[in-house]
Amino acid sequence: MFNFSYSPSLPLLRNGLAAALVLSLFASSALAQTADQPPTLKQALDAAWQNSSQSRSLNNRRSELAAKEKATNSWISGEPVAGIAHRTDRLNKNEGFREYEAEIELPLWNPGVRNAAQADVSAQRQGFDGQFALARLKLAGELRALAASAATAQVELDLNKRKLQDANALTQDLLRRVKAGENARVDALQAQVLTQQAQAAMAQAEGQLARLQSQWRSLTGLTTVAPLEEKLVTTAANETIAAPIAADHPALRQAQAQLSGAQAKLALATADKRDPMSVGLAVGRERGNFAAAGETTLRIALRIPLGGDNRNAPRQAAAKAELDTAQAELDAVQRQLPAEVAAATAELRAARLAQTAATERARLSTEVQTLITKSWRLGDSDLPTRLRADNEQFEASLSFAKASIDVQRAIANLNQAHGILP
Repeated sequence: MFNFSYSPSLPLLRNGLAAALVLSLFASSALAQTADQPPTLKQALDAAWQNSSQSRSLNNRRSELAAKEKATNSWISGEPVAGIAHRTDRLNKNEGFREYEAEIELPLWNPGVRNAAQADVSAQRQGFDGQFALARLKLAGELRALAASAATAQVELDLNKRKLQDANALTQDLLRRVKAGENARVDALQAQVLTQQAQAAMAQAEGQLARLQSQWRSLTGLTTVAPLEEKLVTTAANETIAAPIAADHPALRQAQAQLSGAQAKLALATADKRDPMSVGLAVGRERGNFAAAGETTLRIALRIPLGGDNRNAPRQAAAKAELDTAQAELDAVQRQLPAEVAAATAELRAARLAQTAATERARLSTEVQTLITKSWRLGDSDLPTRLRADNEQFEASLSFAKASIDVQRAIANLNQAHGILP
């Protein structure tokens, strides 16, 4: 978690060491960890994934696909049907006619349907893998955004705590001076107002941080927010043209899998023109009358349903509509992903420029504040000038801390746009 401290009483920074000192102060505090070792963003993603609904349905979805694959590998297209029949003349003539028959009927694959069904199951498996990969990437995006927001809230809280400490110290100093007759009472009142403002800002920052930490615990089940410390995977962020989209990007894979699935469904609807034909085998035992001997019969039957537009046209139309939708979604993803990468690349460049400007502002404001503080103690500057310098140094320090977090946020967003997990 970022932890940057504001101090209006830093010693005077000179020469080129000023910016380096400000950076080192931020680095040492921003990367400081709590007593409990915080999780990495990857560990947080694994924990959040275990809590997600997609993860909990993973095994059952795999079992579903395995069952479908087993069904398509069978030599019959459905479950066998058994039947038993009995005929007698007992209710009318009662001459002793009796007939018993047992039959089993096996549904068969129509030509081309089995291969089309196997291709459909294979496409569903690809879509299943792409769906879960995309869901994991979206979850990573939520964690990245939440970690960045929590880091910003943390530095605001830390800086406001330090500001409150300095305001209290200044108030006590002014109260002593008022008693000694060195300052007017209005100066002490101004310092007290500053203390109240710092308390209000600190309370607001505490509430914001508590809300973000609660969201983090709800999403991951972890008590500590992971620090946003990602490295830039692609080196094209400093280039004019953004890096190309990888072929294994989860969003692109999912869109292609949906298109393949729609094509497989259309092929299955085209091949499956009628209900499956079936072959039946029946064994019967018949007696004509009381005096006749029983005879055993064997019957083989082949049932071939006739197809028609009433059955096939709606299914084919629905499959074609799904194919058109999948193609449109793939085209949209192919347009959207490069735009997101270009925007994230531009965001990172802007964040780095802002960080450079914020670093220089922090250096200058610290030097000005230090000089004015010394001047105020010598009696050469009034209190309003001192307070303005203190406030500018605080704002510059906060701007620098936020700019540094924005760089990390932009790196995470660029990795997210490229479909790269933490």
